[in-house]
Amino acid sequence: MFSGANDRSNRSSRQPGHRSRNTIRTSGFLAWVAGALLAAPAVAQVSLPGASYERQVVLELFTAQGCSACPPADAMLAQLAMREDVIALALHVDYWDYIGWADTFALPEHTERQKRYARRNGHSTIYTPQVIVNGADVIEGFRVMQVMNAIDLHRGQPARIVLHLNRGANGGLEIRAHRNDGGEGDPAVASRAAQAEASDGMAARELNRADGGERLKLKLVRYTPTDSIEIGAGENAGRRGEYHNIVTSWQAIGTWDPRTPLEMTVQVEGSDPLVVLIQERGQGEIVAAARLR
Repeated sequence: MFSGANDRSNRSSRQPGHRSRNTIRTSGFLAWVAGALLAAPAVAQVSLPGASYERQVVLELFTAQGCSACPPADAMLAQLAMREDVIALALHVDYWDYIGWADTFALPEHTERQKRYARRNGHSTIYTPQVIVNGADVIEGFRVMQVMNAIDLHRGQPARIVLHLNRGANGGLEIRAHRNDGGEGDPAVASRAAQAEASDGMAARELNRADGGERLKLKLVRYTPTDSIEIGAGENAGRRGEYHNIVTSWQAIGTWDPRTPLEMTVQVEGSDPLVVLIQERGQGEIVAAARLR
């Protein structure tokens, strides 16, 4: 049984959204972080046009309109959303709705995705705000410097998969991918996944079976660039929430054996931005990502 909270102490007895004393003590620091992020010049976070990024970094922020600790993390994501080398995605969850305000962007699928990450990492609790970087690093959403350091670390790693997207005719999205290592060695791209299986083989095998057992998964993500909501109840009552890169759908579109190049076309509707992710089985590391706005 998972519980949701703003911190991870006393996980076994925590109910979704329960505020601990530790959460209350950190509220002043969170407010300071929010002010610092909102006051910082936006240009300081924007990637330079034409810069070369071998690997884009995917950041998933699990957040909620009813979470009093989330506005600083939402402000951080607003800054990251302007960077070309980062694909920052806001996944609103629904387990704060019981407080009295139903998140207008929340999807139960987002809560389930967060639970799968928790199982993958041996955690018994889910909480907001929580950041996952490239499907691998789990970070409290208010730890801004730790998040930035994780982004820099992943950004500096060589791309093991090269992924290209193109909008074709009649709503077709053309997806092409190939390995970037000359085809040498084990086609299993994930060292972290292998380590996870070695340390907890039974749990990893159960996850792999639940996820279909294939080596790499392809996901199509759609999102709304920005929206704002007047929050009328709950812990953030009276606040106008400003949100960015709000995920509206997360769809599995296929699997891929990286021993051969990938070429596929899927139909997409509408003009909303889209992201294609290639992720290891069992919801492991995200090894490639590309975006079209």
